[in-house]
Amino acid sequence: MLTLDYIISNEDRHYNNFGAVRNAETLEWLGLAPVYDSGTSLWHTTPYIGSVTNCKPFKKTHNDQIKLVKSLSWFDIDLLNGLDNEIIEILSKSIKIDADRSKKLSEVIIERALRVWQMAASQKNSMS
Repeated sequence: MLTLDYIISNEDRHYNNFGAVRNAETLEWLGLAPVYDSGTSLWHTTPYIGSVTNCKPFKKTHNDQIKLVKSLSWFDIDLLNGLDNEIIEILSKSIKIDADRSKKLSEVIIERALRVWQMAASQKNSMS
C-alpha cells in the first residue's frame, strides 16, 4: 500500500485506511484489504504535478516513507508495460481530465514507478 501511495502520491493514508479481509461465515482472517480510499492522490489540489506532497501516517514525505518498505522484490516493472497509455485513456475519457494534465500525470506516475524499480534493484544488489 505504501508503494502505491508513493507512485500515485496519495496524501490521505492514515490509520483508518488499513483493513483486513475476513471470511464472513467463519471470520477466518484472509489477508489485507485491497488498496482503497486513494481519492486524495495524483496531485489533486495542485496544478504542479510531480511536486513534493505531504503524506501520512509514518513519515511526512513520500520519499521518506517509501524507504520504510523493507522489500520491493515483488515489484515487477514489466507488468506496467502500456500503463502510460492506459492512464491517459482512463483519465481523459472516463474521468474527463484534460489531455495535457492526463499526459503529465501519466509521465510522473511512470517516473515514480521506475524509481521504485530502481530501489528494488538497489535492495537486491545490497543483499548480494
